[in-house]
Amino acid sequence: MSNKTPCMLVTTALENTWGNSENIIFLGEWCKKYERRHIFENRKHEILEFHWDDRGKLAKDYIYLENLHQLLLGSLTQALNNFHGVEYNQRYWQILLDPWLMAYVSVIFDRWESLRIAFEKNIYLKTIFLNSNIANNPPYSYEDFVRNSAYSDNWNQDIYERIISFKYLDQCSLELVDASPTSSENIIPSLDPLRFHSIRSLISISALYLNRLFKFNNVAFIGASFNKYALFKLSLRMGQFPFFNFLDKYRPFSSGRHFSLSRSDKSVRSDIEISFHASSIFEEFLKQSIVYDIPIFLVEDYKMLQEKVSKINYSPKIIITGSSHWVDYFAKIWFAEHVLRGGKIFILEHGGSLPPYKELFNFESDISDKRISWFLPYNHKDVQMPPPKIIGKNNLFFQVNRLLTRNRYCSLIGNECARWVHRVHFYPMANQWVSSFNMTLKFYRYLDDNVKDFFRIKPYPSSQGWNTHQRFVDLLGVGKVYKEKSLSKIYSQSKVIVCSYPETTFSEAMASGVPTILMYPEHLYELHPVALPLLEILRLGNIVFNDPADAAKHINLIWANPFIWWNSSSTVFARKEFFRQALNLDFDWIKKWKELLER
Repeated sequence: MSNKTPCMLVTTALENTWGNSENIIFLGEWCKKYERRHIFENRKHEILEFHWDDRGKLAKDYIYLENLHQLLLGSLTQALNNFHGVEYNQRYWQILLDPWLMAYVSVIFDRWESLRIAFEKNIYLKTIFLNSNIANNPPYSYEDFVRNSAYSDNWNQDIYERIISFKYLDQCSLELVDASPTSSENIIPSLDPLRFHSIRSLISISALYLNRLFKFNNVAFIGASFNKYALFKLSLRMGQFPFFNFLDKYRPFSSGRHFSLSRSDKSVRSDIEISFHASSIFEEFLKQSIVYDIPIFLVEDYKMLQEKVSKINYSPKIIITGSSHWVDYFAKIWFAEHVLRGGKIFILEHGGSLPPYKELFNFESDISDKRISWFLPYNHKDVQMPPPKIIGKNNLFFQVNRLLTRNRYCSLIGNECARWVHRVHFYPMANQWVSSFNMTLKFYRYLDDNVKDFFRIKPYPSSQGWNTHQRFVDLLGVGKVYKEKSLSKIYSQSKVIVCSYPETTFSEAMASGVPTILMYPEHLYELHPVALPLLEILRLGNIVFNDPADAAKHINLIWANPFIWWNSSSTVFARKEFFRQALNLDFDWIKKWKELLER
């Protein structure tokens, strides 16, 4: 498109920002909702490439953002200590700030880079701002931040407008339109179980008091990713009564999601002074923005929550968590106070399979005393243990279910990522989900007809904004898409499982004993060097494929009786290596866990 006539720069899927008949430059694929294709297909448009399609740029940017995160962590530690009149160490504040800070620097940088590239390629652009008197309130917690940054058009529209106003007003003409009510946005399910359930609370509180009768009650499991059977059995073996979340007794519940629905007060937040030396115009913007974007639970509600936490009269030696250090703001304050008193935190890897090249700026290792991993240790704080999400769960009920079910389907487990980047990592982001989607379609085309008859897709369980479920229905037919939501039930019905990404579902499929292959876009799932030898072994065992044609050829070959291949010597060796290195399903898992916790 020519720069002589300004094009309309569109940053989100909010159609009242698209103008009327101008040529459109979409900032990214996230602007185009599948269910609204009849609108954008009738407009002349182009779409800018996603800047992290360049994997060299991604690697360079990751290192930059990781270092920036560390600098900001030190500055915010000092700033929040001064603001609240306390003197806590950096680990205390990192428990509270991360993963929000890790995600925040990634998100703002991504939005900044997208606009930088757009204005570098176009001398002058038109764009539309929303004329709204309602400013985005800071998130209450990390969960709220993800809900907004990854899925909300309105939130992202505001961020893009802030960046344009800061940097690009001399390169564009602005038009204001009234903000109109929009249809409900794609919102992820709640990331944490903070809803009050009276029965669960009663059990948890009763367990807290019963534990006073037990000799050993030094370990607290808070959001620990144990299946209930394993947690119950391990707790009793350790000599304590299992409780699932005794913090419910102390939480500041209300009729809403949070005890306080505080809105930020800019006059109050202006007292937060960040001693951070910005070395670029991007960092100047970040320094200006971050004060007003810090989660409310860390500013306006911090003192109230800290006071509630001070009333918790239980002080274990070890806290084990798998998810609460991410999303449960109340638990996070308790964790931080626990560490100040000399207690320990063990963090469970929430899921696992083949570890990524780099992830999360290593914040979990920074805040924990031990990080319990699925894979063999490759960090000095790592300890490989049988994964509590799987142990004691599969065998009996799963095998009975298989006996009662006709195991006949070639089941492909689909993947989807959020519409917008919500943290930088070496897995698919934004529109990169389409690589797996296209591989699936190509895989299906190469299957023999007798396999196609039994081919079924399990789309990602909650729509991330790309509506892959409907896309599969439209392209392959409604009969090819599972209505069943339970992965365990789908695995029990499967003759062969095809996983499309090397994460937890692949481990769960391997643990099921059902013949399984992994077919995924290797260039978008960059793995840690420690995983590469295992990856090669899995390839030699015909378990891992990166070419959908080769994967389909293999399925066609083994379809009559997959267990002949599954039980062949090379495949059995690959499976054993996977269980040794990536998924320790030791039969005596209780003994191993008990030894670790009592040591």
